[in-house]
Amino acid sequence: MNGPLSGKRVYIDTNIFAYLALAHPDYYAKCREVLEALVSGDFEGYGSYLVLFELFGALSKYSVDAAYEAAVAYLELPIEMVEPSSETLDLAREIAHQARVTYDALHAALAAVAGVQVVVTEDTRDWSRIERVWDRIVERYGVGGLRIFSPTRGYL
Repeated sequence: MNGPLSGKRVYIDTNIFAYLALAHPDYYAKCREVLEALVSGDFEGYGSYLVLFELFGALSKYSVDAAYEAAVAYLELPIEMVEPSSETLDLAREIAHQARVTYDALHAALAAVAGVQVVVTEDTRDWSRIERVWDRIVERYGVGGLRIFSPTRGYL
């Protein structure tokens, strides 16, 4: 698993952590491989408090205690937290307009501002929309390229 992400700056989307916490039968094993690669230092991990809030909110629907445990575990991971700024929000607004996505526009903006190269997610529908407009985002904002990696499907 560490081959595709090795040595890269990687932003990990909320659903990866949620599928782990819920032991999702289709995604658990591959999502666990991603976190094992993160912990072993195969790549530089990036995230945000938006991930934390989404994770806690989504898991609280099932179990508040599980949500708490997952949130604490998230904070203990070797992840560089990317802080939002007015620059990030400006970029997120443009991504949201062009790709017609909501929360993932802010995740993409946070990743871009941090110089992230890869976003790991199983939400390939919304991230494919972002990927389709990314060249225009790069051109307008001067951010770097961004690739999307699904643990179960590989690079989009």
